[in-house]
Amino acid sequence: MNDTSPADKSKVLIVDDNPTNLSILEEILEENYLISIAQSGAQALSITEKFLPDLILLDVNMPEMDGFETCRKLKSQNDTRNIPVIFITARVEPEDVVQGFKEGGVDYITKPFNHSEVIERVQTHLKVQQLIRQLESKNVQLKELNEIKNSFLGMASHDMRNYLSAIKGYSQILREDKKELPEETKDQFLDFINKSSENMLKMVNDLLDVSVIESGKLQLDLQPESFKELINHHIMINQFFADKKKIQFQSDLQDIPKCLIDANKIGQVIDNLISNAIKFSESGTTIFISLKEEEGKLVFSVKDEGPGISDEDQAKLFQHFQKLSARPTAGEASSGLGLAISKKMIQAHEGFLSVDSQLGSGATFWFEIPLKK
Repeated sequence: MNDTSPADKSKVLIVDDNPTNLSILEEILEENYLISIAQSGAQALSITEKFLPDLILLDVNMPEMDGFETCRKLKSQNDTRNIPVIFITARVEPEDVVQGFKEGGVDYITKPFNHSEVIERVQTHLKVQQLIRQLESKNVQLKELNEIKNSFLGMASHDMRNYLSAIKGYSQILREDKKELPEETKDQFLDFINKSSENMLKMVNDLLDVSVIESGKLQLDLQPESFKELINHHIMINQFFADKKKIQFQSDLQDIPKCLIDANKIGQVIDNLISNAIKFSESGTTIFISLKEEEGKLVFSVKDEGPGISDEDQAKLFQHFQKLSARPTAGEASSGLGLAISKKMIQAHEGFLSVDSQLGSGATFWFEIPLKK
């Protein structure tokens, strides 16, 4: 007994001008496949447009339009050219077999029909067709990923070149003209050199993190840590950047017992979410940071009052090498990797990272992980 639902069954079109042959083949295949039948080449072409079968069994000897001509017409149309065609024939002369393959057929079934042979040949070619479709889909995905990767590498190379050029230029001025430069100008140059170096280091670290994650070598160093202290530490780290944009932090952090986490990796996620909120927030706004325990899980969230995130951007938010339509409000650097890395690190802690947002209403990034004491 076949438990496959009709929606999951492959579709087979049987084409033969002989009702007896149609009846026999339909009886052999109907248990496992959705069957449609045609009694002429013209009828087959018409049915194929609507039925779009996964495989066609096509009789060679038919009046008006024989199987070879029918196959030729099928292979000339974009929507049907990739449907495998198995010819049905009583003729097994070499020239007929060769012509069938030239017209685009993939196999032959001879009359009178052998029940087991029909099933095996149909199954084999449907499996081959399925594998071809999977391969085509993978090739499309790989092409898209390669284009995204090339786009990111081009952006990263451009950004790194800008940072290096700035570092070289400002350091050269300091080296050659430091006696003539006011102290305030020197401090500005040194701050810019330092910031450019930090941005480059972050970009390199992001690339190294992606490499480790994708190779399956991400390992956690689980130690009992205070989550509240970890959050406060990263709030303090980001306070300087928030102050520069006149952004306030408002935190609501529950006291939760120490739990087993990799503080470096979770800290990296917390830092990424807070720094992103700063990047995409306007001056004078507030960032809300929350920590609570719910049903044995730690739930951490960062809510901003920024522009929000479109549905289109949310669909690709946690993917590698993505550039979104929203831009940092003060021209801050972004590698497009931070959220993808953060998601993997939360998953490594058996947790979940997500976002709630609507355009014009800010964004709330949050994650939950099991509370392991």
